[in-house]
Amino acid sequence: MIATIPPAEWLRFMEKEYLSSFIRDGGSAVKFAIPMQDAVRPALIRGLAAAAEGAGYLTVNIDAAATKAHMVDELFYRTAEQIPWTQLCRGAIKRIALEAGYSWVDRTDGALYRHLAEANQVEPQMLLLDLKQAIWKKVFKQENLSKDFRMAMLQMCVADLSGGQDGATAIRVLTEWLTGRNKAVGAVKPFEIYRRINRSTGRFFFEALANWARFAGYPGIVVILDAERLMAGRNPRDNGLFYSKAAVLDAYEVLRQFIDGTGHLNGCLLAIISPPAFLEDANRGIGAYEALKFRVFDEVRDRHLVNPMASLARISSSMRGT
Repeated sequence: MIATIPPAEWLRFMEKEYLSSFIRDGGSAVKFAIPMQDAVRPALIRGLAAAAEGAGYLTVNIDAAATKAHMVDELFYRTAEQIPWTQLCRGAIKRIALEAGYSWVDRTDGALYRHLAEANQVEPQMLLLDLKQAIWKKVFKQENLSKDFRMAMLQMCVADLSGGQDGATAIRVLTEWLTGRNKAVGAVKPFEIYRRINRSTGRFFFEALANWARFAGYPGIVVILDAERLMAGRNPRDNGLFYSKAAVLDAYEVLRQFIDGTGHLNGCLLAIISPPAFLEDANRGIGAYEALKFRVFDEVRDRHLVNPMASLARISSSMRGT
C-alpha cells in the first residue's frame, strides 16, 4: 500500500506552511503533487489557485496541453500573459513615491503625476522629475532584476507615471514583448532593450518577476503547472500539444533547473500537478530522467504516513492510495 494524503489536508498544509509563512517571507519551493484519481486533479488545481489568490499572491495557471512546457521562455510568456503589469508598476510607483515623502493618490483618469502634484501641492513638472529620478534609483539599480527586465519595468513605470498617448503606447509595446505577442527586439530597442527572451534568458526573467512582484507589494507568485499532457504516449489529435520523448526530457530538465535555482527566487511557489504515470511510466515518467528523479523522488518513505514537507506528495480522496 502506498501512503497518500487527502486533497483538503495537503491544501491546508500548503496554505499554512508555505503561503502563510515560508513563501511570504521570501522563500521559494518546487512541489510535485500526484493526484491518484483523475477526479482529484482539477479540484486540486482549483483549490491551490483559490488559496494563493486568497492569500494575495499573483497566481498563474499553465496547462502543458496549451503551453510548451519544455521551453522556459514559453513558460514565461504564458506566465506574463496572466500578470497585471500596469498594476505591478502602479504598486512600485506608490512605494517609491511614499519613500520619497509624497502623499499617495491612486487615480486612473489623466496623468498620474498631475494628480500626485495636486495632492502634494507641488509643481507638476518638479514632481515628475523628482519621481523619475527616484524610479531610476530604485528600479534600474536593483541587481536582483535582470538588466532587460529592469529596463522594461523602469520604462513602464515612467510611462504609467507620465500618462498620455506616448505612455499608453510604451506600456502596450513593452507588454507585447513581455508576453511574446511581439518577440522582435526591434520593437523594444527604443527602450534600450537589446536581447530576446529565449531559452537562455527565460529563467532569469522568472527570477526577476518574482522579485518585482514583491517590490510592488505582493507576497510573491504561485505558478501551477498541469503536466498531465507530458504523459500522453500517443498524439490524441485534439488540437493540444503532443510531446515527443525528447521534449518530455527537456521539460524535466527545465523543472530540474527551477529546483536548483530556488536560491535565486524570492517568494515563488511552483506546483507541478501530474498523474500517477509520472511515477509509474518507465518511458515518460520521472524515472526516465534521473537528474530530476534524484531531486524529488522519495526513495525512503513511511508506508502509512505522508511527509507533507517532501517535494513529492501522492494525493488521494480515498485515504488509501493505490
